[in-house]
Amino acid sequence: MRIDDRVLQALRQAVIQAGDAKELAARSQVSASNISRYLSGKVKTITDDCWEKLQPFLEFSPPPPVAGTIKNSLPLREFLRQAMEKCGINSVEYLCRAVGYNSPQTFIRLFNGELNWFPDVLSAVFDVLECSPEKSPLTAGELAMLSPRGLFRDGAMLVRPVPVVEWANAASHLESLESDAVVMQNWDPETTPTVPVPADSRRDTRAFKVHGISMEPRILDDDIVLVEPAENLEAIPDNKVVVVRFRDQSSIPEKVVCKRLRKQSPAQMLLTSDNPEGRIIPFDKEDVAWIGVVVKKISEM
Repeated sequence: MRIDDRVLQALRQAVIQAGDAKELAARSQVSASNISRYLSGKVKTITDDCWEKLQPFLEFSPPPPVAGTIKNSLPLREFLRQAMEKCGINSVEYLCRAVGYNSPQTFIRLFNGELNWFPDVLSAVFDVLECSPEKSPLTAGELAMLSPRGLFRDGAMLVRPVPVVEWANAASHLESLESDAVVMQNWDPETTPTVPVPADSRRDTRAFKVHGISMEPRILDDDIVLVEPAENLEAIPDNKVVVVRFRDQSSIPEKVVCKRLRKQSPAQMLLTSDNPEGRIIPFDKEDVAWIGVVVKKISEM
């Protein structure tokens, strides 16, 4: 576990609660020297074994919930842990599998209090644990955000958040993909604009906020499109709407465009606009640095 500011703050609070670092060491069975090194910043990570021992003594204050999320309060986490015990579920990872979510690390962060809840995920947890949301410490407004009881027992679709890339930043974002750099690894799900996608969708799905009217009426200015990267042009059927980043050395003035792909022949390909006033761009496949197929449009965040 990386020791960031939130972990460091939780460690300091745990020492205060215990009385001193020596007492926290005695309770957690983590050596006082290790705890001292964590607090001093001499080490930047905590081993899995030590983290497992320290975790029960750490409390994280979740950030304020953004629109569409439910506050992850300590009473709520305690309610869920008690429900897990009654169901014989002894680990957060097992609960994650039972719910059908594909990110155990997200569930660990949820039960550490580091993230707030998406309503559908919390609804699925209530269903799996067979407990009544009305008996939980949720407010009336938060209860109203939940899905109908039992919905997720029938395999309803969970969603996960994907960060939205503004069109002005699309070129630099896609350029970093070409270099195999780690992209948006540290985006903050509480402050970064996101859009929900099915939890089992491709992990490399990208979300872009489109700028311009060249694809009207199908895609409007400020619409959000979900894009799945394609390995090559040959794999994309004719007439698909795509997002393309052109190589810097190509003759195409725009770096990134959202257009309709038209394959007139293997040697002649065009990117066309649905808006009659939009541009038509002839290009060669050597001009393309990155291409993806638009699989869905979302008009609002």
